[in-house]
Amino acid sequence: MTDPIDSQYDTTPLPAAEGGDDQSEPGPDHGKDLSGLVPNDKVAWGEPPSFNDDPQKIPSDSGTESPAPGDPSGDLRIDLSAMRTTERALLTESRAAVATYEEVRAKVMAKKDTVFGQGAKSQGYYSNRLNHDGYIFVNGKDNPFAPAGEQFAADMNPAMERALLQAGMALEKLGEYIALINHSGQVYAHTDRECRFPDPPATH
Repeated sequence: MTDPIDSQYDTTPLPAAEGGDDQSEPGPDHGKDLSGLVPNDKVAWGEPPSFNDDPQKIPSDSGTESPAPGDPSGDLRIDLSAMRTTERALLTESRAAVATYEEVRAKVMAKKDTVFGQGAKSQGYYSNRLNHDGYIFVNGKDNPFAPAGEQFAADMNPAMERALLQAGMALEKLGEYIALINHSGQVYAHTDRECRFPDPPATH
């Protein structure tokens, strides 16, 4: 790192850190590559499955047994039209959110190795040799800020990847919620189809 320069334009400079920046403790993810954890998200449904389809069994997340059935709930009312409207609205919002997430993810992955000045060169020049694109640009020596960029990136890249991981997981949870809405509609419709009037009482 270079020594700070007093500027005539900055009347309230920040105080220098004790021991200098080079003395700071690296973060727990310093230097780690977490890109393998960052999910590629997409919306699987164009149109949600029909409520008339038989519901699929949802696997349990735990090994515990299902609770014993309780007392009958009494009358059950549901507005399938409102449920479908909500489901479609959530799908529309999730498509927009996933598109934005994927745009940010692509930018981070494409630029993370250079965006902080890692590997920067200075004092380059154009050679008098030509290739098919014209003159060849020859890089000079390493930029003096490149090592600081490498050090900063060692902490910042994992932090950005963790942020993407959290955003991607949140979108996946939204997808699970939409799927559960659809499943609830299918369960109700299936129950409705299987309903039967009870047998008439026996005559004496």
